[in-house]
Amino acid sequence: MVTVDGALTVDAVEAVARDGAPVELASEARERMAASKRVVDDVTDANEESVYGVNTGFGNLKDISIDREDLETQQHNLLRSHHAATGDPLPKDVTRAAVLVRANALAVGASGVSVDLVERLLALLDADVLPVVPSDGSADNACELANVGLVLAGDPAGEAIVDGERVSSDAALDAAGLDPYEFGPKEGLALISGTSVQTAQTALAVATLRRVATAADLAGAWTVALVGEEPGAFDDRVFDVRDVDGHRATAANVRALTGEDAPDRADMTQDPLSIRTLPQVNGTLHEHLAMVADPVEQELASATDNPLVFPDGTARSVGHFNGQHLAGLADLLALTTRKVAVASERRSDRLLETAANPHLATDPGLETGLARAQYAAASLVTEMQTLDTASDRSFVASTGQEDVHAAGNLASANLLETVDLTSRVVATELLCAARATTQAGVDLPRPLDVAYSKVDELVGLQLGDVTWSEKIECLAAAVRRGSIVEEVRATGTELH
Repeated sequence: MVTVDGALTVDAVEAVARDGAPVELASEARERMAASKRVVDDVTDANEESVYGVNTGFGNLKDISIDREDLETQQHNLLRSHHAATGDPLPKDVTRAAVLVRANALAVGASGVSVDLVERLLALLDADVLPVVPSDGSADNACELANVGLVLAGDPAGEAIVDGERVSSDAALDAAGLDPYEFGPKEGLALISGTSVQTAQTALAVATLRRVATAADLAGAWTVALVGEEPGAFDDRVFDVRDVDGHRATAANVRALTGEDAPDRADMTQDPLSIRTLPQVNGTLHEHLAMVADPVEQELASATDNPLVFPDGTARSVGHFNGQHLAGLADLLALTTRKVAVASERRSDRLLETAANPHLATDPGLETGLARAQYAAASLVTEMQTLDTASDRSFVASTGQEDVHAAGNLASANLLETVDLTSRVVATELLCAARATTQAGVDLPRPLDVAYSKVDELVGLQLGDVTWSEKIECLAAAVRRGSIVEEVRATGTELH
């Protein structure tokens, strides 16, 4: 059970989004929300003050007052007019995460909405009724969740996914056991304004990337065990004079997996940079993941709409719906992850180059071996390098009133795609290392031998030319789930 109380962890988001964990609203969140809602009620009942988003128009229509009897209609109109995003629906896990994140942001108690609205969002999650959230045309905020409101309102334009089928809002409400909801003053705006999608996507990316980073260390260590010649690059003493926690963590993982320490002597050789800089390249991903975790969970505990309404009667027009800080961090993680993929692909090529049989083919010439698997990995790297950054981009909307945007949805979507592509590149290195192990008949250290057995269990390590696509996808899924790393950890091997 995940309790929605105005604070969430990355693990809790993943539990609800991917594992279907049930949700409940905390009693203290109910009290905070009720206090904030009373302020909105007081403003609309007295009708003496102009409060943006409560009894005015939106964007560049901010100076137009709305009569009290029209406020509910205005909120419904807002949901309709903002249902402008296009494209395929977001993946199921992202949609579930976004609905959870929005419910939790409202539960902080500074949005002026009713408890019933949040309860209904949680009911959609528990019933696994997922409003269609278009994936394109909402680079920042305010468009993507409009259809969530249309579904809750029972609007004919609303659509949801129920048991894999796209259905009308009426059918969706029936499946969730809900009646149509009438949005009160500010409630439609509070639902759709915020960083919910980018925060959801970033949180899910971080959850997966933690596992991918360790799997990349494992794949790299396996390559070190097969073709590496200089263990000094991973000596713990090296990191006493450049003490970066992430670098030290990857080096420790390599030592734990290979069981090899640098000898106490001066003479040495040198490995290619894709091997020698494993601590610096992969370790920087560990470092950045640790750095990003707190800001992501801080955002998960934040009210991110506009305006904010405080229980003491104060209302403030703010810019909390702008997720510039998270957008920049998503770009940073994506850039760091891409370099991990670059190095992994280079190590796969190194395994093909140094193998006794060219291309790791069993019968070279008659067979091609893993040459094209490496080619595919190189293409995946190129594909992710075309994604570019997004947090430095912006656009202008609402006839100039909304003139700076974070592009956070794009940055976090690019991060998710980068994580997915990187998992396939790491899977390819695992395949190359496994084939090299089979051909050379080497005895691996216990942790890597367990990894070899798990790879064999997952995809089968027969010799000869085979189709690689399904094997890469299978291992990539295992990398994202962390199942190979967990099998190694079960031996007592400590991995960061």
